[in-house]
Amino acid sequence: MIDPLTGVIAFAVTGALGIAGERAARRRKRAFWDHYGTYEGFRRQVDEDKVRSVRGTDGDVAAIKAVRVDHPLASLVIAKRYVQEL
Repeated sequence: MIDPLTGVIAFAVTGALGIAGERAARRRKRAFWDHYGTYEGFRRQVDEDKVRSVRGTDGDVAAIKAVRVDHPLASLVIAKRYVQEL
């Protein structure tokens, strides 16, 4: 049986991590829009030839990772959208 205090502590830690994660995601999103302005502004800065090459040799997941490595402000959703639209 789990000690009730352990359950409360686990719940509190999980909640705190969730809040911190949401704040980090909002900061990253704000930084993305501040840096690129629009999705099209982001697209213009990505090395399309490099991403196409990675996608051709290693697949979509590697291409998405390459976008995120070169553009750390891009979320997974933005990077995936970019690769899918190629």
